[in-house]
Amino acid sequence: MKKLLLFLVGIAPLMLTAQNKCMYFEKMVELKSEKTNLNTSQSDFGPAFVQNELWYSAYTAEEIEMLNSGTKKKIYYNLYSSATDAKGNVIGDKKVEMADISEGYHAGPVSYCAATGELFVTLSNFENPEVRNKVYQKADIRLKVIIAKNQGGVWTKVGELPFNDPTYSVGHPSVTSTGDTLYFASDIPDKGLGGTDIYMAVRQNGTWGEMINLGDKINTSGDDMFPFIYKDKLLIFASNGRGSGDDLDLYAAGLMGDKIMEPNAISELNSDGDDFAFVIHPTEEVGYYTSDKSGGEGSDDIYKVLITKLGKYELELVVKDRKTNEIVPDAKVQLDNNWLTASAGVFKTELAKETTYTAKTDMDGYVNDSKSLTTVGKPFGVIKETLWVEKVREKIVLENIYYDFDKWNILPESEVELDKLVKIMKDNPGWKAELGSHTDCRGSDAYNEILSQKRSDSAVAYIVSKGISADRIIAKGYGETQLVNKCDDGVPCSAAEHRKNRRTEFIILEKN
Repeated sequence: MKKLLLFLVGIAPLMLTAQNKCMYFEKMVELKSEKTNLNTSQSDFGPAFVQNELWYSAYTAEEIEMLNSGTKKKIYYNLYSSATDAKGNVIGDKKVEMADISEGYHAGPVSYCAATGELFVTLSNFENPEVRNKVYQKADIRLKVIIAKNQGGVWTKVGELPFNDPTYSVGHPSVTSTGDTLYFASDIPDKGLGGTDIYMAVRQNGTWGEMINLGDKINTSGDDMFPFIYKDKLLIFASNGRGSGDDLDLYAAGLMGDKIMEPNAISELNSDGDDFAFVIHPTEEVGYYTSDKSGGEGSDDIYKVLITKLGKYELELVVKDRKTNEIVPDAKVQLDNNWLTASAGVFKTELAKETTYTAKTDMDGYVNDSKSLTTVGKPFGVIKETLWVEKVREKIVLENIYYDFDKWNILPESEVELDKLVKIMKDNPGWKAELGSHTDCRGSDAYNEILSQKRSDSAVAYIVSKGISADRIIAKGYGETQLVNKCDDGVPCSAAEHRKNRRTEFIILEKN
């Protein structure tokens, strides 16, 4: 395959070897490859994610039969696609793609840009009559890259790269997420360091700039090809100029602005054969690559890669006084059913991945707090959290408990404050309490007592509906019997002064 200069598909993200593992997105990952059902007895290669599909190159069943019988004329690689699930696992049967555009040409690999809707497609370049009339297996097949868009459900050619030339190859496109930078491989004379080098070009105002060689940090005197840009920060490619043999191996380098980091081998995937065209799904759990290592179905096979991130989650939790913002000494904290120990006021422990916990304080003399913690969907690292407590006061005035005039229905804005009280009761399961409602002096004494009782009953009913046992909280209406200021009957007062008397109080009756 390498001898034909038919470059074959794209490649994916950063991997740095370390203690026989790979560094991936600055996290440790473990790579495990397995066979797929995509392969035939001939060459299958060049996986690439296009929307919700995996695209790749292969022969038709008829062409495989012809090859197996020794016929080699008019046989071309075709583009196929298979549907994938949300994580990139192939779940559908394969179907032919872009048959009209690729008829009479070798097709693949491709690269898709979701932002622009463009599909960059490698095709064999038959403008050179010396190539067109040669038997494929004996020709140096030149490549070019065209651009297609899906118009009305049909992939239609809308352009091609200005670098295409029948005297040399341009192929293996990999476009950045914005569509403004394209990486590709070429054996253009007088620009490269070896047989095939990796280049980039930037598009401005719809026009592609010049081909830029990535330099000797990436390119060697051998063949360097199959670039793949992952999330604009990682470059993976294949090279046969870095090892002792002439087989293609996978390498990766980080991209930081204009800088390219030192490449490192992806040792877990490299074999004694050709290994190339590694792509990774955006969810970072599944990838695919091509290899002709021993044990496969054909000369080149597509393998699936299971990606397991390695690392740990560390919890750093502190307990602070809500009033003073100071760390509470001698705090007691449970994580689920396990007691945590603190060092210099900080509770530290390791958390399991994809797990949700409940952290809570259990302290006499304080209004305890709890919080849900999770590692689900979070990157490895330190998770910092705070539990807020405050010293118990026998009477707590609840702010922002509102009612419409002459009504006792719980308003949505009052539910927010009552939900806080529900949490306090859940965090302090040994408490029993009274919820007292107070009015101002306006209205008769008897009416205000009835109104306040109804309001208190409504608030307690809401709290009980949220899971608090009815025997832990009682409702009491005090009417205007416990005014907090001078605003008694006949005393002129402002609306703000009357408002201070219309309050709801939480009184702790029992602490067990």
